[in-house]
Amino acid sequence: MKKILLILILFPIIGISQKKNNGKVFDKHPAIDIAEKFNKAYEQGDLATLKSLVSKDFKMWNSMSNNPNNKAGDINNLVGQSTYINNNFVDISLKNRGASYPDAIEYKKDGLHVVTYQVLTAWDKNNGFKLKTPRNSTFIFDKSGEKIRLLLWSDNQAAWNKWSLSRETIKNGTIYKDHPNIGTVRQIYYNLEHGDIEATFKDFSKKARIYDSNLIDKNFKTLDEHIENVKNIFSQFDIVSLDEVGYPDYMDYEGNGGVALTWMKFTLKDKKSGKIKVMPVHSQMSFNQEGNIVREDVYYNASLLE
Repeated sequence: MKKILLILILFPIIGISQKKNNGKVFDKHPAIDIAEKFNKAYEQGDLATLKSLVSKDFKMWNSMSNNPNNKAGDINNLVGQSTYINNNFVDISLKNRGASYPDAIEYKKDGLHVVTYQVLTAWDKNNGFKLKTPRNSTFIFDKSGEKIRLLLWSDNQAAWNKWSLSRETIKNGTIYKDHPNIGTVRQIYYNLEHGDIEATFKDFSKKARIYDSNLIDKNFKTLDEHIENVKNIFSQFDIVSLDEVGYPDYMDYEGNGGVALTWMKFTLKDKKSGKIKVMPVHSQMSFNQEGNIVREDVYYNASLLE
């Protein structure tokens, strides 16, 4: 028992003795100014300034690369990268991410480093794609503390991959103007026009979400909430006719179910005043692989019913 107590007493002392100062951290430092000048030159394609800020043996590494044989880039790669971005993108910016700010660290053993936490934003001038990715960079300086010897940076590679795909023509499914799921949608409107609410929603998943363009207090309604809203509308109006405008489209996506798009004209009669109301309705019903509707985005002007 005494041995246990002795260990417990000594443990905090042992923990404290393991701490060892390995340098100092600064939030203001001449090296931070150099790193910020470097980033500004990179944004603007100022190649002369970039070259002036790095050492003759400058190297750069993409920290997100999973290629074990990847080799470091040099000043030519840096110049090429900045030139390419400025030739193909507009409104390029590197800004601190949120409340973050750069740190300069003077290590006792490893010299001077500057660490930045930023967001890179740019628009492809050829197709309008907005590239936005976090960018964390570590600038490692030479012994003089005035030249950048090594740059380690990391971006979100998924963002770059999405941009790369945006330059290609890629098929994402097939569009049908007649399809079994369009038949399901037509049955929905048939049942609705004939006042059979239960049959109207029988092909909806119980967990379906309804995104109504008239919602202001929340993002979506549950199926039960939507059914109550439909019942409320038709307690005030008789249906004269529900008519397709043009024809529906069914978009059968590659591996992700599909969406039925319909354009309808609802002709309704106010039960109290007898006035006829005509309301355009656009609906996008999302189907899963089992043929159930898991989401509906519906657009209409509710003020027409007032």
